[in-house]
Amino acid sequence: MSESLQSKTFYGFIWKFAESISIQAFGVIQGIVLARLLMPSDYGEVALVGIFFALANCLVDSGFTNALIRKKERTEIDYSTVYVTYLSMSVVMSLVLCLCSGLIADFYHDPLIKKIVIVNAILLFFQSFVATQGARMKINLEFKKLSIIKTTATISTGIFSIILAYLGFGVWSLVYPHFLHVVIRAVLFWRVQHWFPGFRFSVQSFREFFSYGSKLMATGVMNILFSSINPIIIGRWYSKAVLGYYYKGSTYAGLPTNVLMGSLGEVSFPILGKIQDDNERLSHAYRKLISLSAYLVFPITLLVAVLSRPFVMVVLTSKWEPIIPFMQVLCFAAMWNPIHGLNLNLLMVKGRSDLFFRLELIKKLFSLLVAFICIPFGVLVLCYGTVFFALATLFINTYYTSKLIHVSLLRQLKDIFPSLLYTFIMVAVVYVTMMFLSNDLVKLIVGVVEGFAVYYALSLAFHSKDLNYLQQIIKENVIKRFKH
Repeated sequence: MSESLQSKTFYGFIWKFAESISIQAFGVIQGIVLARLLMPSDYGEVALVGIFFALANCLVDSGFTNALIRKKERTEIDYSTVYVTYLSMSVVMSLVLCLCSGLIADFYHDPLIKKIVIVNAILLFFQSFVATQGARMKINLEFKKLSIIKTTATISTGIFSIILAYLGFGVWSLVYPHFLHVVIRAVLFWRVQHWFPGFRFSVQSFREFFSYGSKLMATGVMNILFSSINPIIIGRWYSKAVLGYYYKGSTYAGLPTNVLMGSLGEVSFPILGKIQDDNERLSHAYRKLISLSAYLVFPITLLVAVLSRPFVMVVLTSKWEPIIPFMQVLCFAAMWNPIHGLNLNLLMVKGRSDLFFRLELIKKLFSLLVAFICIPFGVLVLCYGTVFFALATLFINTYYTSKLIHVSLLRQLKDIFPSLLYTFIMVAVVYVTMMFLSNDLVKLIVGVVEGFAVYYALSLAFHSKDLNYLQQIIKENVIKRFKH
């Protein structure tokens, strides 16, 4: 990467990472408190409704936000057109959700779901008022301000959620706080930008954005529908409590990946979009990102897997013990998410949303097959099927990466192999140590300290390129700044 691009990427990543760490750290604390106050079935209710809310949200956005970010030269009427489209679609989808709320409740044989769907439909409408403001800040690479806004809103919402749960609001303590989140974001966006997109509409801008965004929208809809198969099946044919266990297990398993990819994904897309026409620079940058992602995510994710039992028993209490096997298995699927995400991100950077859609269609049909084969044997077997799917789709996701910038799956595996080796050695050492300890709290503390110490020692012993690269960019971008 060039020095300026590396600097922008580093500072953007640092602020997004700080945001993610702050939010996720608070989220863990919030989740622990709420898990002690709420029942697994409460999480199951929200997970079921969340499927339809996510689908409506995707249709409202229509891929226009990414299309706006990707466009090199934007005008005020471009922003306004996206805003008007977003607002109009939110009205339509909110009405659709309200009209379908009874049918959704009947499908799950749960009258409460109707009320939750209607409340989420109202929330969807209010969310549309702040979508374009956030996109504008990403375009201007104002990640510091964006991070402060998101962190403030999330922490305030989390505190409100805990208060409601303590007061006995049950499942509604996971629903009502989202309204506060929207209000805080709206106030802070206006305070920071003093900007409003307006209500002008350009047919030409709409056609341009729709040409690119419609394929992303179709892909997003497909992703949500197919990724929701597991929760829908579990919620319909098992129970809300089992779905709650599965939901929490997958949440904790994907936590390290979500922190990194939430930071790296948002920062890399607008910045790498600036070098989309230079394949050599793009290839070099992507290999760096993939290697560094694996170096950071692999050890943390598998450390979560090996320490899942002491973590659950100490932090969440025995009420949540059934999530342990789900959590352990799903970690082996979640660890590959950065590789999947960055390979797919390349297609968006190159403007090939058509290829993105084609790949997602193939994968989702494959995931549907895996789900229907596994689900009769139980939820845990379904988790093993998820791991198999994650490994198999490495071949699918890297196919076009090889074609577009000549970075094959073999090349990527060579780049990440050292991190994979260090991680498995670390996990083996921690696992053996756990066999000699009996107290869960001691296991958790010793396991975390030992795991990171072993991983760092291996990185030093084998002269890890990723560790050297991290030290280099910290030295060049942080230490020099303090000196000046």
